[in-house]
Amino acid sequence: MSGTRAERRAAARTPTLANRYGTRRQRRALGPAAGGILVLLGGLLLVGQDSYLFIRFGVSIFALITAVFVWQSRQWAWLPVPLVVAVLWNPVLPFGFTGPPFRLGHLVAALALLVTGVFARYTPRDE
Repeated sequence: MSGTRAERRAAARTPTLANRYGTRRQRRALGPAAGGILVLLGGLLLVGQDSYLFIRFGVSIFALITAVFVWQSRQWAWLPVPLVVAVLWNPVLPFGFTGPPFRLGHLVAALALLVTGVFARYTPRDE
């Protein structure tokens, strides 16, 4: 502790980068949700083929990462969306979905992940 008491008090009052702009809500789940959306839309062409397994892995991994960020943001209402997407596109115990209804499911899941990524906001806490 160097300096006088007045210097230490002045240093404590000066804003730091962490608190200069105040707390801002962050959309941390939007990045992995966007990755999942890209994989879902890219996988529309591969439904029913052997290489669709890679699409299942990508979608389930991005959905689980999105679920972790939603959990950290404490937005409990949005948590079931990425969990359901991760279960339906699970590559370990896959469901045998094919055809036009499953292709529509890709679009619905992409929209659901987008809405989850946008509305599940994280507010940093002062520590």
